[in-house]
Amino acid sequence: MYPELFRFHIPFLSYERPVQSYGALIILGMTVGMLVGARRARAYHVAASDVVHVGFLAIAGGIVGAAALFIAIHLPEFIADPSLFKQPGLVFYGGLAGGVGSAFWYCRHFKVPFPAVADAGVPALAFGHAFGRVGCLLGGCCYGRELAPDHPFAIVLHGTTRHPVQAYEAVGLVVLGAILVALSARLRPRPGALAWLYVALYAVLRFAMETFRGDDVERVRFAGLISTSQIIALVAFAIAAIAFVLRRRNTSTQF
Repeated sequence: MYPELFRFHIPFLSYERPVQSYGALIILGMTVGMLVGARRARAYHVAASDVVHVGFLAIAGGIVGAAALFIAIHLPEFIADPSLFKQPGLVFYGGLAGGVGSAFWYCRHFKVPFPAVADAGVPALAFGHAFGRVGCLLGGCCYGRELAPDHPFAIVLHGTTRHPVQAYEAVGLVVLGAILVALSARLRPRPGALAWLYVALYAVLRFAMETFRGDDVERVRFAGLISTSQIIALVAFAIAAIAFVLRRRNTSTQF
């Protein structure tokens, strides 16, 4: 764990504030995502400014959605202790839903083709998300299950050796982003197909990563076997797979 990168200090004002690793990596990931999305915009006949505007709005909507899903999952705890509302956790799938909803509103309001914006942005989302997972690793959240000390991947976290599941997912997200970039030209004639492919592939990645997660006390598991995120991943994969196939058959279908 390396939760604090450095301390910002202004001597003459006696001001000192820590710069947290998680927050810094999230901001870095957002910046990288914006740059990648803006660079890809021209290939999809979308203004780079629209991609940036959608990105900022999606970030805001994503934060709201991520917090809302976390509260919904842990609602009894929040009802028992309302002080938890001051700093709720975040769930990625809630953030994805909130971000997509915000982006869709922008595109509909300003008459920007949403499928094109989505296809331009999903590789950027994958790469930006990878930085966020590195932030999780440094901050010690979303940690993995316990692992034998002599395992080559073992890291010390929260007093014991564990799977570096945050790093596993970060690598997986980089690979996912690379796959999306590689298939962009092939799928460009079918607007929206690349975005649905992202949803399907991320669902597979997330379902697999959940088997390595050890922070069960922070998440809900059903029958001790499957987590909330895995259930969402299964539903998301099914919807995305169907949508992707339909997109291949009918390029005129609206996203």
